Formats: sequence, structure tokens, C-alpha cells
Amino acid sequence: MAIHPSATLASGPCCNSEVACGMRESLVDSRLQLPDTASDGLRDCLMKSRLLRLVGLLLVAWVAAVLLLATFESYEAESSIHGFWDAAWYSLVTLTTVGYGDMYPVSTAGRIIGVLLLVGSLGVLGTLVFKVSGHIHQLRERRKMGHTGTDFKHHVMIIGWNEFARTITEQLIRANCKVAVVTDRKDDIDLINGQFAKERVFVLFSELRDVGMLSKAGIDDASTILPNLPTDTDNLIAILNIRKEFPDKQFIVALDSPDLKSTFQTAGVTYVLSRNEIASKLIASYMFEPDVADYETDLLTSATEAGEYDIQQFRVTKDNPFCGKTYGEAFSELKAKHNVVLIGISKLQQSARTLIKLPSDDVAVEAGDYLLMVLGGSSEAGISEMFHVNQGMLEVP
Repeated sequence: MAIHPSATLASGPCCNSEVACGMRESLVDSRLQLPDTASDGLRDCLMKSRLLRLVGLLLVAWVAAVLLLATFESYEAESSIHGFWDAAWYSLVTLTTVGYGDMYPVSTAGRIIGVLLLVGSLGVLGTLVFKVSGHIHQLRERRKMGHTGTDFKHHVMIIGWNEFARTITEQLIRANCKVAVVTDRKDDIDLINGQFAKERVFVLFSELRDVGMLSKAGIDDASTILPNLPTDTDNLIAILNIRKEFPDKQFIVALDSPDLKSTFQTAGVTYVLSRNEIASKLIASYMFEPDVADYETDLLTSATEAGEYDIQQFRVTKDNPFCGKTYGEAFSELKAKHNVVLIGISKLQQSARTLIKLPSDDVAVEAGDYLLMVLGGSSEAGISEMFHVNQGMLEVP
């Protein structure tokens, strides 16, 4: 899959004064804002406190009514209610609307209390039904907004939803990856859930600057984070805030202004791409070599069917059939048996990956390398089975 090709990391100036001012303003706003996690916790505490207070008041009222009923009925010789426990039994039977008729008040005051208990039973049942239905509704809303969290692992997290994010998500889903989307617009929730299966795309409704809420989208287990906020400044601030809590996370960002590439590199972004730069190169290619441009466009998307082609990378494990062989041997066998063209090797050298394009035939294939190849959609399953891994650097279940 070739969703994030390596970008040419041209050096650019640091943030200019306008960007710096925007950063300061946004940081001030984010400090003043109460995180959703704190507000959720406070809301839960208030709800529990109110519920306990209501239960306590109802219990006190019930005990008082039972004591009064037992007292008034104790003066009546014909009464079937003798003492506190008889009054308690009668009140419970009345409150549950069972009404066995084995006990009943005969005094005027006792009958008034009985009527109050009967009316109260309707209120108690109504309150219980209201509370239970309200709790169920709230639980459904929390689940719909993603506030109950997800168990996704090795997934991609996209912060901010728009057409650009939708296109990326489509390609990731075609590559059998999982995606967690964070959006601050409730309308997006139904749109995303209607288009993608919940088993593959998790949606979290949250303020985009609330780093604490990202744990509900599985940021601890996410392999890659794509900040997709309205401006480059917003993306930079989001990255800096997230890196304070999660310094080892990998980031990919698409810039509107290519002049900020070096700034994002300094902030720790792994892959920095310029939207305009990629689009302009592709448009220029269409102007003088349209067939090449068509081929490039085809290779930039995921291939899932015969007749579709894609550039994919597969990790080499110790039990890979080409581990210990040369690039030339791997190239010849893959082309002859699977109609797959091996075009490069990515090697880990000094904690950084080095991409070797069209290496010489004697380059060794070692465990931990990634083999880059052009293949059709019908070949991917066979290569994955032979290599015992899925395509890409994401660990796809």
C-alpha cells in the first residue's frame, strides 16, 4: 500500500511570527479549557450524589410512613396490622402494587397513609423506570460518542474529520487496517458509522485539543497518528501536546505550507508531506507524460482485485523464504512465480530506516528488512501467506 510515500524533506524556516502568535493563542485557549475527561468525571460524581440523596430521602419517607401507620393502627382492635413489621409488609405489598389483601388499615389516619403509599408506589415505579431508561440512553450515547473506549491495537489514529480524512480511511480499510477517528462534530458520528464498519473504524467525539480523551481512542496502542486539524498551526500544537504525554509515538502530517517542513521535523514528526507539492508534481506529470501519471495514481491506491496494482512493503522475518538470499535471487523468483516486481529494500541502519531503490543483485535480504514490490490485487494474499506477515508496517490482525 502506498498511502504515505516518503516526502522530500526540504529545509524551511522556523515558525514565523504569525505562526508563533497563533501557537501562543492556541496554547492559552487549551490551558483555559476544562478537559472532557475532567467534566465527565465531575458529571458522574454529581449524578451518583443526586441518586444517593434521592434514595436516602425515599428511605426516610418510607420508614416514617411505616412508623406512623403502625402507630395509628395499634389503637384499632379490628386492624390486621400489628406492629412495625406488619406495617412494613403492607407498605411493600402496596408499593409493588401486588395487594394481597391479607393486611389493610382500618383507621382513618392509616387509610390516608395507605392512599399516600399507593400514590407513592406509582411515583416510585415511574422514577425507577425513568432512571433506568435514562441510564440506558446515557450508556448508548456514551458508546455512540466513543466515551466507553475501544480495544483497537496497532491502528491509525486520525484527529479531525473531513473529506481528506475520509479518503485516507477508505484506503486504510482496503488495506485491512483499523482506524480510530477523533472528531468534534456530532454529525460526523452517524456519517462515519454509516460508511464504515464499526469493527474497522472507531469514532470518538471529543474536543480535538483534549489529549486526555485520546486514551479512549486507544492512543497507547496506536501505531501512527495523523493530526488533521484546520491549520498547520493547530496541527503543530496538537503534536507538541501529544508528545508531552506520548513521546514515542509516530506522526504523519500533511502540510498546507511547505515552508514549515523543518519545524514539524524538529517537533518529532516522522513523515512530513506537502499537499500542494504532491498534487503539483502529479499534475505536471499528466501534462507531459499522462500514461506515467495514470500508473502513479494507480500505484498510490490499494489494490484489492485483479487488474489493480499497488506498491506494497512486507517485513522480512527469520522464516521468510528469502531471508539470507540476495536481492537478485528474490527478484527473479518473485517475478517468475508470482508476477511480482521487487523494486527496493528498506533496511534499519543506526536506528533509522534507509530505503535502497533498485538495489544491486548482491544486496543481502536480512531479517528486519522490508521488501518493496509492485503487485496486483490478486497476488497480495499469496505473498502474505508466503511471508507469514501482512503488508505494511502496521500489525494488521
